[in-house]
Amino acid sequence: MKPPFLQRNILEQFADACGFLLEGGRRRPPSVFDAANAGDRALYLIRIQSALTILALLLFGFISANRVYADQIKPVSTSAELLNEIDTVLPPTATSKTHTAKAVEPESIWRQFLPMLLTAVALGFAGSIAGLFVLLRKEALIALAIPQAVAVGAAIGMRFGWPTMPPALVAAIVALGYLVNARRKGSSLWVLPSIYVGGLSISFLIIAGKGQELAHLENLFVGIDVAVSSETAKLAVPLLLLVALICASLWRRWLLISQAGPTAELSGLHPGRWDAAFLILLTVVLFMGTSSVGVLLTLAMLFLPAAIVLPFSRRIPQAMFSGCIVSVILLVGSFSISNSMDWPYSQTVGGVGFTLLAGSHLFLITRPH
Repeated sequence: MKPPFLQRNILEQFADACGFLLEGGRRRPPSVFDAANAGDRALYLIRIQSALTILALLLFGFISANRVYADQIKPVSTSAELLNEIDTVLPPTATSKTHTAKAVEPESIWRQFLPMLLTAVALGFAGSIAGLFVLLRKEALIALAIPQAVAVGAAIGMRFGWPTMPPALVAAIVALGYLVNARRKGSSLWVLPSIYVGGLSISFLIIAGKGQELAHLENLFVGIDVAVSSETAKLAVPLLLLVALICASLWRRWLLISQAGPTAELSGLHPGRWDAAFLILLTVVLFMGTSSVGVLLTLAMLFLPAAIVLPFSRRIPQAMFSGCIVSVILLVGSFSISNSMDWPYSQTVGGVGFTLLAGSHLFLITRPH
């Protein structure tokens, strides 16, 4: 009998089915789906159909959400424009001194940027948990390559005047399928850097000559102006929190596969399928983060909290919880610093996070053993 942490629950069965689909169904199904008779075959087909239905519903939800508010919501304002809107609510007869004091009123600024902060915190939870296993698996280049594919899809949407999220989602799915196929064939070493360079180059070539769209794409990468509408936050926050919950509930599987792949294979877990399932969750985090707050802030939340807490954590649950706490501290503290110092938010998060990372590692080097 397998130990409890190796027994499959509903989430694990769904992840196994998704991995089997991405592998093209070339391998024999795992023992829990063993088609020994007609009844088992029917049950296996039902589970495959359920996985396809859920994936289709997710895709339909993304496309429908964009169609609903694409024509109704004005383009996302920059942080400078949002601060100007705060200024315009003041009466014209106010003195210059009073106007300046109210324009920088902390409560107004926090309320104005609340959707962005909620989205960033949800990204921090999902990114810190998923990033922990990205570091343990030593596959940081995957997290760098997928956002470039998302940027290509966003550039296509900008070029033709479409909502950017549906083509970005399609580009992310195509890149994920290509990556899974390349890993199965053992050619991912050259595919990952190729996707990174190709996505970074092609995305700018697609909108070459379009000044306003080019500025939006540059902001997607560097995140100088991070502003999220309430509609985007309503879509991104629940999905990111759901991914964080799934990643946290399956931490034993991710740890076993990343640290003891042959043992997982002998246990009948089929690491290839679980690897594909983890890539799906990671792609959701990177896609939602990139399309909402930009590449820089997404990568900062994926790598920095996990890298800060991992050397001090003895167990994975402790590392996941500590990473979530560090991500919230980074996001909230950097927001206060960026407003007081008039610094760009994404760069402030990255700079403060790297400073904490360097300080923590310096402490580890200098502390007496």
